[in-house]
Formats: sequence, C-alpha cells, structure tokens
Amino acid sequence: MLSVLFGLVAIVVGALWLVLWGAWSQFLVVLQGSLPPFMILVGLVAVAAGISSMKDNAAAKKEEAKLEEGGSSSEDKPAGSSS
Repeated sequence: MLSVLFGLVAIVVGALWLVLWGAWSQFLVVLQGSLPPFMILVGLVAVAAGISSMKDNAAAKKEEAKLEEGGSSSEDKPAGSSS
C-alpha cells in the first residue's frame, strides 16, 4: 500500500514538474537523445532473436529428419529382438 502511495505522489510531482516548472523542453532534449540508441539496441536484440530462432528451426528440422531416417530402420525390427 505504501509503495502505491509513493508511486502516485511521484507521478503527480513529475507531471507538475514537467508542466508547471518548465522542464518540458529539457525532457524533449533527453528524449530526442535517448530514443535513437534505444531503438538501435532493441533492433540488435530483435535481429539476434531472429537469428537464434532460425538456427533453432534448422536444428529441429535436422533432428526431425534424423529421427525419421533412424526411426524407419528401428520400426522394421520385431519388438522382442535385441540385435
């Protein structure tokens, strides 16, 4: 409950600071300076996730093909034979 109260107070003070005390222009400068690096970082993470996903899919297809190839020869043997 206390954290909710402090959070609401911080929201009100922050909003008043931006609007009434003239911090809006400084906020826009910080925003303009921080968004491009953030977008680059998010883009790099997305590319890395996409490459990882493609590698996982390729590995899964290889494993599936390997199991299908190996599975057909093991299915031909009778269930009771050990050799």
